[in-house]
Amino acid sequence: MALQANWDDLRLLLAVSRRGSFLQTGQLLGIAASTVSRRLTQLEAALGEPLVERGVEGCWLTSRGQSLVEVALAAEAGLRRQAAANLPGVQTELYGSVLVSAGEGFSSCVLVAANRFTSLHPRCSVELLVTADFHKIVRGVADIAIRTAHLGEPSLIYRPIGKLAYGVFADAGYLKRSPGLTLATAVNIALLPPLDMLPQMRAAKAAGLDRAQISVNSFAVQLESVRQGMGVAVLPRILAKDLTELFPELELPEMEVYLVTRTQALKQAHIRCFFDILEQVLLEVLCVENVED
Repeated sequence: MALQANWDDLRLLLAVSRRGSFLQTGQLLGIAASTVSRRLTQLEAALGEPLVERGVEGCWLTSRGQSLVEVALAAEAGLRRQAAANLPGVQTELYGSVLVSAGEGFSSCVLVAANRFTSLHPRCSVELLVTADFHKIVRGVADIAIRTAHLGEPSLIYRPIGKLAYGVFADAGYLKRSPGLTLATAVNIALLPPLDMLPQMRAAKAAGLDRAQISVNSFAVQLESVRQGMGVAVLPRILAKDLTELFPELELPEMEVYLVTRTQALKQAHIRCFFDILEQVLLEVLCVENVED
């Protein structure tokens, strides 16, 4: 390739990889989304190959785009080292942002880890993207993700953390109003597709918990509905500490918990540090749950 991208080009592409959309990239850099699109199109034309694939849900890097992002990360790390060298006493201080993708059930763990991390490294920041979209880390949008499924992408590192146990839970008020509750008579706060196809949801329904008068598409809303005494629900035990578990004879499938990242991400000291802290928080939470079982 005769033409080399300059730092402004690399910085733009790096921001696109971190945000996954032209709109959010523009917000990060303080420019219009149309400007991001135009500059990226000009760069692709100059290089003679696409760097980003566009879609209705955002954008993600091509293999050529990813290779340029790796150059950008190396350049960014070099600039940080140079800046640190000019400030006596801060050569080992971490600096940078970490974008984490996690489902609703793990948001509290990420926040605990973020608090520990930023207390130790005040020049760092953590952004939590609460989503069930497993593809964001593959596309380079997220630096780290928490998943309960292994999709086998060869480009990703999967770190097994432990198992997430489930049960059927209800609020004490609901139980007082519903004496003699059975699987068949309990009002189930159900999940809408595709969440209703999770193995523990299907197992509970097959066992007879299928009287669903309210269905939602959010685990957080499902949990709040149970706490307000509207019915029962299949919930992770780590989220249901203040509720009463029902039907102990009902065995629901556990789900593996993985901490997922990319090799390139772990080469950045601040991401590696946060990865280790988040792993420790998850281990603490899941170990407590297993001890209580």
